[in-house]
Amino acid sequence: MNESQKTSNFLRAINKYAKEQSDAIRLEAEEFRKQEIEKATKEGLNDAYTLIQKEIAVKKAQIVSDVAKREQESRKQLFIKRNEIVENVFADAKAKLQEFAQSDDYISCLEKSAKEIAQLFNNNSCVVYLKESDLNKADLIKGIINNCEICADSSIELGGIKAYCEALSIMADDTLDTKLSDQRVWFAENSGLKVV
Repeated sequence: MNESQKTSNFLRAINKYAKEQSDAIRLEAEEFRKQEIEKATKEGLNDAYTLIQKEIAVKKAQIVSDVAKREQESRKQLFIKRNEIVENVFADAKAKLQEFAQSDDYISCLEKSAKEIAQLFNNNSCVVYLKESDLNKADLIKGIINNCEICADSSIELGGIKAYCEALSIMADDTLDTKLSDQRVWFAENSGLKVV
């Protein structure tokens, strides 16, 4: 084998080795590129998933907040409407009591109250309070409650009797005003007008 063949074989071997090395590097680079793309894709998907979860959490919180605000506003409107109904019912009741205070039945009611108070105080002296316009009924009351003084009480708007016995330290309140006021508690508990 001559020198030129040897050189040619040597160059071929080098070229073959270089091509094999080049192919191996190219395959290795291609594999590395695929792995990096895969890795970047996974990281991108993870980042996207995390971002989507954060956005979903923000949206959920916003929806919960909006629902809570709407519910609160609805409750407020229901509360306002309930109060309007209650006030209308009690305004009507007050008007009916004012009419009643002008009737003959009211006189019977005053007599009954006076008898109950007289029995409670057992002939001890007392002060009886009436609304200003009922002072003309003082003689009727004095005829039932012995030993009493009659006074006007501006806090009595609808009518009835309030009396105080100092000897017994008892205040008896049988006014229409107090009876109407006491009905508010009963009405709130039994009317079914609850804001839940």
